[in-house]
Amino acid sequence: MADNQSIIGTDVIFKGKITNSKTIEINGRVEADIKSEKITLGKTASFEGGIQADLVVISGKYQGKLKADSVWLTDSSIITGEINYKSLQMDRGAALNCRVVHNWDEKKMRNKKNDEDLEEDLNENN
Repeated sequence: MADNQSIIGTDVIFKGKITNSKTIEINGRVEADIKSEKITLGKTASFEGGIQADLVVISGKYQGKLKADSVWLTDSSIITGEINYKSLQMDRGAALNCRVVHNWDEKKMRNKKNDEDLEEDLNENN
């Protein structure tokens, strides 16, 4: 097993903050905020909290705010909250009741909105 790999087993209940783990596999119940390179939530996982990662694979239940470069939601995943992603793969059967945002950057979104408003004003005046 790799030095920076962590596994939370099926019958484990964890509350707190998880840091300094390159990869983490969760199969139990977790209420935490996690920052990691790769996070996997197994079919028996129940996770509540924030996730920030390069890659997130979800097969269990997730509730919270997720920010990741790549997100893979398998057919057994149940998601509530918010997903911010650059690349999203969703299998048939994945259940989402959440806000899904591609490449979320608040400053860029505000600037884009301002540019669109300015363009509309210019078009109305011509």
